[in-house]
Amino acid sequence: MHIQIQDPYKMKTMPLKAILILLFINVTSTMTFGQEEKGVLSSPPDWKSELMFFPLGFAPSIDFNGIEDLRFRPNWSDSTSQEFWTYTFVWYIDSNFVCNEKNLADILNVYYDGLMGIDEKNKKAEKKVNKTTSIIQKNKGTFEGSIEVYDAFFTKRNMTLNVKIKEAYCSKNNKQLIEFELSPKDYDHAVWDFFNEIELTVNCD
Repeated sequence: MHIQIQDPYKMKTMPLKAILILLFINVTSTMTFGQEEKGVLSSPPDWKSELMFFPLGFAPSIDFNGIEDLRFRPNWSDSTSQEFWTYTFVWYIDSNFVCNEKNLADILNVYYDGLMGIDEKNKKAEKKVNKTTSIIQKNKGTFEGSIEVYDAFFTKRNMTLNVKIKEAYCSKNNKQLIEFELSPKDYDHAVWDFFNEIELTVNCD
């Protein structure tokens, strides 16, 4: 199911509360006992970037060791823009995580529950929803699906994020790479072409 976002607030800039939440997430997720590591994505300068380390502060139960490298379209936080919530992230991890439809759905539920601060109590009380509604394997190592997400940062409403997922094994560094591309727009919308501007800086099989 696809939910069309209609934002009555016409929010064009990130509110202070959302900025503070992102800063908190960043600080708690990048505390690494002096560890330094570069990201694995290259993007044009107008894309915003973020680098986090596992375990993620907002989803510590995701038991990976490695990094999350994120890239955001310039207007990803503008609810009036076609680029709203259009972004990508890569998990570059020491893991034998089995990428299949069920496991990806389960881990995305945990990830977005943590990111949006949702638990079972406020799901019931305030009708907030984070639920992966479908993940379908398209080819070997590629998946598509949709996620029902409560947008705690901007609109304070439920929305549907469509997602494309790719998995690869980086034999040179013995790493697993899982790439997520997300947007509320349908797959035939022009915003999906923006992801062609993002390149990996590591060689994977």
